[in-house]
Amino acid sequence: MGMVARPQRIASAYVVFFGVYGDVTREALQRDVSRQKLYREAAQTVALLDGTAQRAVVERLEEKVQRLEQRVAELEKGLTQAVVFDDDLVDRFAAEAQAEGVSLPTVQGWLQRLLPNRALSVATLGRSTQATAARVSALLPVLDEFAREQVKQVSADEIYVKAPVLMVVEPDSMCWLTGSLTPEVSGEAWSKEFAKLPALEQVTRDAGSGLGKGVALLNEKRQKENLAPVADHLDHFHTAREGGRGQRKGNLRFHQAYVKAEKAQKEHDYNRQQGHYVNGDGSKVKHMWLRAEKILDEVQRTEKVWNKTQEALRLFTPTGELNSRAQAEAVLAQTLPELPDADFAKAKRLLNRPQTLTYLDEVHRKLAAVPGSAEVKQAAVRAEGLRRHPELLQGESTSAQTLRAILLVCTVILAKAEAEGSTMTKLVRHIFRNTWRASSLVEGINSVLRMHQSRHRKLTQGLLDLKRLYWNCHTFRTGRRKGKSPYERLGLKLPEGMDWWELTKLTPEQLRDKLSAQRGSI
Repeated sequence: MGMVARPQRIASAYVVFFGVYGDVTREALQRDVSRQKLYREAAQTVALLDGTAQRAVVERLEEKVQRLEQRVAELEKGLTQAVVFDDDLVDRFAAEAQAEGVSLPTVQGWLQRLLPNRALSVATLGRSTQATAARVSALLPVLDEFAREQVKQVSADEIYVKAPVLMVVEPDSMCWLTGSLTPEVSGEAWSKEFAKLPALEQVTRDAGSGLGKGVALLNEKRQKENLAPVADHLDHFHTAREGGRGQRKGNLRFHQAYVKAEKAQKEHDYNRQQGHYVNGDGSKVKHMWLRAEKILDEVQRTEKVWNKTQEALRLFTPTGELNSRAQAEAVLAQTLPELPDADFAKAKRLLNRPQTLTYLDEVHRKLAAVPGSAEVKQAAVRAEGLRRHPELLQGESTSAQTLRAILLVCTVILAKAEAEGSTMTKLVRHIFRNTWRASSLVEGINSVLRMHQSRHRKLTQGLLDLKRLYWNCHTFRTGRRKGKSPYERLGLKLPEGMDWWELTKLTPEQLRDKLSAQRGSI
């Protein structure tokens, strides 16, 4: 339909609406059409001029445009949440799942739900993971070269997954430095692993003979090369665990004696109520209660002695003073004979080893190497000890008032020293914060392998390397390490904008160049 009516329609409209009687008939006869056609043309002209039909068309078109715009908005919103599951993303999904300890059949089930139209077999995912592990195994020696040169303290342990795995972890960053399958756990094997750490100063380990021999062999080699020996520290985690077992043994004896005495007491009371008197029954019950009370007294006394023993192992004494080997040995010489051998034999053997207090020697060695005034250094150490034991400063007792006065004096000394006092405080705190006396951190990394071990019977070196790279590049979500990866905490700066998966796409030469460039720009 045109926007302007034809002349005949306009004439028809004029005749119908403005003509006099007889004009419609004369116009119809003149044009040789019916009178009804003139009336229809007049109505069409009015409708056209009124615009009703045109508005209806426009409204329909506008409604259609609105629906299309809404559909486009929905599609754009969905596009922001869409993930393109190409081959690269599938490979990454499978590799990360394996690094987290998820089995391949479970990964296959997840992918079937995400990609129902794409068939991925367990074998396909396994080959993909093996290919990724092979690339990681080629890259890790390069990363280790840059990471291990910055390591000064490590915690070491071995875990058994059919074949033993040598585990070495840097405690502050929790950087996983070594995860090597080995045919045997020997001093020579451990010595080779420790020799890869040129700046190593302290090894924290359990009482395993292989680990102890490994540190000894390393120190023999260093002595021949006129290098400083590595401090051999026997960790306190296993010692405390053995002491806890001794306590539980005493608690169990008391519980058993108490249950027996209570049972005998009930039987004795029942017999008396029934009028049955057994000769000597009351004395027997009394003796059992006395025995239970004696055991309870022994358990309580042993608990106090063990708590005092544990205090001897800590960095600061109960009075907030910096501990030393001489002080700790004096306390142990007093408390160890009071612990029963039946319950604490292993804990006592560990505590009698000189390596148990090595970390205290290291703390005093590091403090002695800090330059500055001895008075300012002593004030910083004493203030830090009291800061870590705020409960000693509370209350109105003579000791609390005295310690508050000491803290005030230390604060004044540090304030008068100005810049030296501020720097000394930071250095002292850094030394204490980086003092490690337990190998429980490496046990935490061991749990990463135990998750996999609980699902699989086999653990290859490639899968170990895959787990190690993924762990060292992942970001901590909580705690003092929050927001950083183990490599970042250690001081290894990875290429900017590259996560662990992007690293696996580099060749060893490319990665070495990028790490060298990063180190050169620091």
